[in-house]
Amino acid sequence: MITDEFDELLPKYLGFIKGVVDSDSLPLNVSREMLQQNKVLKVIGKKMTRKALAMIKSLADADKKDGDEEEEEEEGEESPKKDESEVDKEDGESKYDQFWKSFGKYIKMGLIEDAANRTRLAKLLRYATSKS
Repeated sequence: MITDEFDELLPKYLGFIKGVVDSDSLPLNVSREMLQQNKVLKVIGKKMTRKALAMIKSLADADKKDGDEEEEEEEGEESPKKDESEVDKEDGESKYDQFWKSFGKYIKMGLIEDAANRTRLAKLLRYATSKS
């Protein structure tokens, strides 16, 4: 199947993700009705959702790891110097902080809409506190 848009593949809250899916399991010329009933397409959608959430989680984990290194550095221990790609020099924001500012509302929307992935999404939440 060749198409520019396919809204049913990913949930609405991951609508900001763009990409290409290559699958030998799907025929090129198929009607919309056949695709809606295709189990392979449903499996691809579930796998893509899980992979997207895993990628976002790895970004958040890298941010958490960097935060732990900063705390150790404050205590007097040395840590390796961070890349410019890890932290924005001007704002001192990590990649995940930048991601959260841009797409955090979609993650919150996903918590409401997607009961199956609610625990995965909850681990990605960030809120301002008196400490941050």
